[in-house]
Amino acid sequence: GFRYFQPWLRGREEILLTVVNDDLSSLPRSPGSLSSDTSFHLPTCSSEQSTPRGSALLPPASPCDREIAIPETHCTLFLLAAYAKYGRPYVWVRSNHQRFTGMELCDKDSPLMLSSYTEWDTKDIGVWHIVWDVVSSCVSPPPRNPLAVDFAYLKSLPLPERSLSSGALVNFFHNLLLREPRGTALFSYVWEELADLTRLHAHTLQELKEQNLIKNLI
Repeated sequence: GFRYFQPWLRGREEILLTVVNDDLSSLPRSPGSLSSDTSFHLPTCSSEQSTPRGSALLPPASPCDREIAIPETHCTLFLLAAYAKYGRPYVWVRSNHQRFTGMELCDKDSPLMLSSYTEWDTKDIGVWHIVWDVVSSCVSPPPRNPLAVDFAYLKSLPLPERSLSSGALVNFFHNLLLREPRGTALFSYVWEELADLTRLHAHTLQELKEQNLIKNLI
């Protein structure tokens, strides 16, 4: 139900993220301008100066070369994992390494540099902050709201599925806002998204009631 990424749970410690490479809904840009700055905002692999605990190589449980998941051609695959031995989540690129500045110069099994890592011990960082950073780094141009909902997809679902999906997203955003400090970009954009999502969920429930698929809305 998200516009820029799709998560897939793999085991107890790993989530696969499929992230689109380009925001096709953005304003048209010339091929030259797109190619010139596509890699500007993309992070590199970790180094001793940027990686917590001063380690240049923090490999995932399975090497990149053994990745069996295959993303679509217009997407990049990431592995977000929270291994107990590292004490915090990290993200590894699993496809399209050439999109990331300097990736060809370092080990493919080194994690990306993300601001969420450095704030892990000082702020209440959740998985959504890491996903926010990954989407912002991968999608060109960077989206205004990396956690934006794909409303076109939700509206295309049958009513029962739409009610479940929209309800799950409403609950997720509500819990996220309870933890996120007011005034941050994440809070503001998710708040806007939640308002539209709540209206869609309410409208879907009303349609279900009108078709006698549910008896009561409460």
